[in-house]
Amino acid sequence: MLKRLNSRRYGAIAPTQLIAIILLLTFIGIGIWYYQQRPVTTPKPATAPSGFFPVDQALRDATRQSKNIVYGGPPLTASSTSLTILKNIAYHAGYCEERRNPLWVAYRLDTKVAGERLKRPKGFKVDMRTLSRVLPGDYSKSGYDRGHMAPNSAIAQRYGLDAQHETFLMSNIVPQSPELNRKVWQRMEKLEEEYANQLENVWVITGPIFDRHIQTLANRIEIPDAFYKILFDEEKGNVRSLAFLVHQTVTGKERMESFLTSIDEIEKLTGLNFVAPLADEVEDKLEAAVPSRLW
Repeated sequence: MLKRLNSRRYGAIAPTQLIAIILLLTFIGIGIWYYQQRPVTTPKPATAPSGFFPVDQALRDATRQSKNIVYGGPPLTASSTSLTILKNIAYHAGYCEERRNPLWVAYRLDTKVAGERLKRPKGFKVDMRTLSRVLPGDYSKSGYDRGHMAPNSAIAQRYGLDAQHETFLMSNIVPQSPELNRKVWQRMEKLEEEYANQLENVWVITGPIFDRHIQTLANRIEIPDAFYKILFDEEKGNVRSLAFLVHQTVTGKERMESFLTSIDEIEKLTGLNFVAPLADEVEDKLEAAVPSRLW
């Protein structure tokens, strides 16, 4: 009797059980084969967002003279003109004694921190570091405004009183038509402040453009024919730019988009090289790009 019970409990596998086991093993085998045959996808390398170009961070950091200059002070590519580099709290300037103008001014604007709004200083000051010693009175009754390159308001709100006063040095001032200075340029300065608040920080390089027809104010201050402003925004190892070209003859009613141009065009007109430290391929693409719209 005991042998019969053991035989029933531990005896041969029933046919239905055998079929189920075979089917299970078959399905497992098919699954393994299918898994091995599936195409292997290689992760795509990270690409820069639209409008951005990759930046070599080590190279950029090595050439950054200060937090105010994004890719080093732009050198003159082919000119006998020499520049004096004037270092200030919130901006650097490449000053040309011959033209009595800064040829470039570079600064960085971070997100504005809430604080006391500083009053506008009462007057401009001679920069005793320069040989030309341009006077505020040299602009009097000329028909041109004393136009800031590094902006008064944005610098004051982010860097304080001493930095604000440095924006009133005559080495930061250029002759601008009233329609340009009080309308277009003021809107451009407001725009870059808005970008700084939205994007955490932006770098700016700005300055005058001259042609061969020289006109001057008192003390041989050359009158620019146009102005440029280039904004740079970095994000996760990538960079994008907005380049503007504005002529003295504006009416003040133009849309900001109408002034968009390429860095290449500005380099041709100024003889300056703005993003030389970047890899050649990135430099070429960044300089050639003409944005179709604002950020």
